Amino acid sequence: MGDTLLGQRVDAIRRLARRGHPAPLAKVVAKARAEDVAAVIGHLAAQEQRLVFAQIKQDSVAADVLSRVHGDDFFHLVTDVPPERVAALLTHLPGDDQTDILERLPEAVREAVMARMKGDERAEVEELLGYAPDTAGGIMSPTAFTLRDDSNCRDAIAAVQEASDQELIYYAYVENEAGLLVGVTSLRNLLTHPPSTRLVDIMSRDVILVRTETDQEEVARIAGRYDLLAVPVVDDAGHLVGIVTVDDVIDVIKEEAAEDMLLMAGVRQHDEEHTGNPLWAPAKRLPWLFVTLLGGLGSSEILHQFAPLTGGDPVLSLFIPVVMGMEGNVGIQAATVTVRGIATGRIDTALAKSVGAEVFNGAALGVVFALVIAGYCWLRYGAPEVAVSLAVAFFAGMTSASFVGTAVPLTLRRVGVDPAIATGPFVTTAMDALGLTIYLGTAALLLKSTGA
Repeated sequence: MGDTLLGQRVDAIRRLARRGHPAPLAKVVAKARAEDVAAVIGHLAAQEQRLVFAQIKQDSVAADVLSRVHGDDFFHLVTDVPPERVAALLTHLPGDDQTDILERLPEAVREAVMARMKGDERAEVEELLGYAPDTAGGIMSPTAFTLRDDSNCRDAIAAVQEASDQELIYYAYVENEAGLLVGVTSLRNLLTHPPSTRLVDIMSRDVILVRTETDQEEVARIAGRYDLLAVPVVDDAGHLVGIVTVDDVIDVIKEEAAEDMLLMAGVRQHDEEHTGNPLWAPAKRLPWLFVTLLGGLGSSEILHQFAPLTGGDPVLSLFIPVVMGMEGNVGIQAATVTVRGIATGRIDTALAKSVGAEVFNGAALGVVFALVIAGYCWLRYGAPEVAVSLAVAFFAGMTSASFVGTAVPLTLRRVGVDPAIATGPFVTTAMDALGLTIYLGTAALLLKSTGA
């Protein structure tokens, strides 16, 4: 029932926006959640997006919607919005969301908005802007619930009740008199122990934490590995400066997954975002397409070298697309599994173990498909030399494709390069050339030995 009503509401917003009816649109938007309004905005034209956003009467909802839209949708909403209006909306958001919005604004607009923010909010945002956006410092919330190590459970519970400025309290972090993080305890511990119990007696001293410069992907892995609702962030001296909450972790996972999907196609994240220059995205994609082009030219040279062979035996040329397609797909599968394993932390950087497992998979697949394709060729065309060449090419090619598809991302990871970039432009290109060489080279040797 709830899902049906929600779907009807979303459809109504989309329909009224496209018809340009502001009065009924405002009534529907007033009943919708910010998450749903943001989702609808992503399916509308720029003018319709601005119309929907203008109908949001509550500043807190408008601010929430603004924090949830990205790319061109974000720029469509903030275009022509006065800086004082943006600054007013930011007051309804926590510091990390404020920082995220300000980072996406053009520099001149950002400075104008910050000039209209309150002093304490501006100082907090300026501190967060000092961290790289893809680090723990860049995504953290600068507020954390802290207690002194000489407190007891009674003091802690009273502090929780008075912490009206805290958006979310997942854990109580314990600091010593020098302000260093020395322990952490759950709210459940505070409630289930006698009021006089000292925090030092129930806290965990082995605090799982990250530093401000820790990459956001690593923060997400740590939160997932230890099932944490929040990860504390400390500076170089060990002082607690903020926390990365579970909602931020989810955003990181979504962002990294989207980025990896684009990189696997040879496209970078910022290529798909607003730049103001229509030639920006094509220019950024050129290098990776040139890699593919050069690989294709290399394959054409291989075909040229074997032209007398393929020209003299037309059956041989019939299976070239099959060899290239199958081995390329095996390489992509191995690379995709490896990149995903690296991103989720399931695959460590132990090359031998990870590569060995995928090579075994490739060899097993190679045996199966070698028998299938060789049998088909022999029965269909009566060409034993070509059938044997196909069998060798499929077994050797699919085994080597698994090796390349696994080893390349892991190696790039070792040298500090994003492994997601390995799949599209590099792995398939390499496997096309390698597959052709194995197939036609084997055929040449067999035909030469039989005198064919």
